[in-house]
Amino acid sequence: MKFDELALSDSRAKPDLVAGIIQIEKGNYLDFIVDRPEGMKGYMLQLTTFGHGKVFDGKQFFSVKRGQLVLFPPNTLQHYYRQSECQYWHYKWIYFHPKPQWLKWLNWTNCRENIGRIAINEMLSFQEISQLFSKIAQESESNDLLNKEMSSGLLEYLLMKCISVENIKEVSQIDSRILKVCDLILENLSQNWSVEYFANQVFLSESRLSHLFKQSLGIGLIQWREQQRISEAKKLLYFSSLPVHKIAKSLGYEDSLYFSKIFKKHTALSPSQFRVGELSGEIKM
Repeated sequence: MKFDELALSDSRAKPDLVAGIIQIEKGNYLDFIVDRPEGMKGYMLQLTTFGHGKVFDGKQFFSVKRGQLVLFPPNTLQHYYRQSECQYWHYKWIYFHPKPQWLKWLNWTNCRENIGRIAINEMLSFQEISQLFSKIAQESESNDLLNKEMSSGLLEYLLMKCISVENIKEVSQIDSRILKVCDLILENLSQNWSVEYFANQVFLSESRLSHLFKQSLGIGLIQWREQQRISEAKKLLYFSSLPVHKIAKSLGYEDSLYFSKIFKKHTALSPSQFRVGELSGEIKM
């Protein structure tokens, strides 16, 4: 996927994971300022592999060079470009929506204005992490669902490697009540339980649960449940021959037309179009 398509995909198809490599040279078509004042809905992880870039965190600028990782959480300012004194800036990137169990790997110690930073000083670690970025990009571009699951597993490993490079002895844990809510959702995707129901299960008020959930995952509880349902719908459309209306009902949508509308909002395709495209290998998830 081309880099300039990422913003479009974030607002339209909302992919779980997209990755790529950017090679900026002075004056080429990629040599421009990326400016997203409101950030994006998911996380953006970057690794500089060559040259120098400049990042603005909302208060001050900082430089990035070979071996430096930068993590932009959801809804965080993204403003960066090639450093003017340098002819090149090459970096690899991954845009993703994390699984709940990954969140503990996203609490980086060196974090200013919500932007995480890690410097990889050891060559072998840099090479391994750089190769993981490339492999994730390769697998995520595949039409095959298994390859996409592999890219997700590789990303989880990459996030753990980043933490190990930072030499953190104790990793901040996500609130156990939020994890419990996530588990309840994943185990009961067909249930249309309200926020009030989940709040009662973890002994929180609705407003407190909503605040903690969005703070932890960068997205509202109901929206997160919708994402998980669409992810499961993709698997059922790919692996099973169940009719669309049965898939919809199994995921809590009594109205199959409404399900199709929600599915299209996330993928830019109807369930039927998605199924035909996947079977023919013409589209990417």
